[in-house]
Amino acid sequence: MSILDEILEKGKGVVSSVSKNTDTAVRFSKLKVKATQLSSDIKVKNEKLGAIIYDMVKTNVKENEEFDALIAQIDEDYAKLAEISAQLDELKNVVTCTHCGAKTKNENSYCPKCGTKLPERKVEEQAEDNKDDEV
Repeated sequence: MSILDEILEKGKGVVSSVSKNTDTAVRFSKLKVKATQLSSDIKVKNEKLGAIIYDMVKTNVKENEEFDALIAQIDEDYAKLAEISAQLDELKNVVTCTHCGAKTKNENSYCPKCGTKLPERKVEEQAEDNKDDEV
């Protein structure tokens, strides 16, 4: 293999790496925007919920369909936010401790805050990591 071929191969590797990092950065940014929008929506719905509760207390009404529907919508938004948070953690290579909720590096076996054993990474993820090491 000539020097020019080696340079081209290394160049292709660099371009591939930069492209992968750019894709990750774009995905991360889009997820952050979604998380911010959802948080804002939740805040607005919580304010509306407070107004409904105030009216319910003032009018001495115990049940309100709008109240129940709003609670369900807020629960859905929190579930979506949790999914986005998990995707962001995956992109950042962090895991959340199931005991204390602390976030730590994916490579750690135990939580540095409370010492609880962290969930093991999936076999597929480990295989991909090994494949990246070979390149």
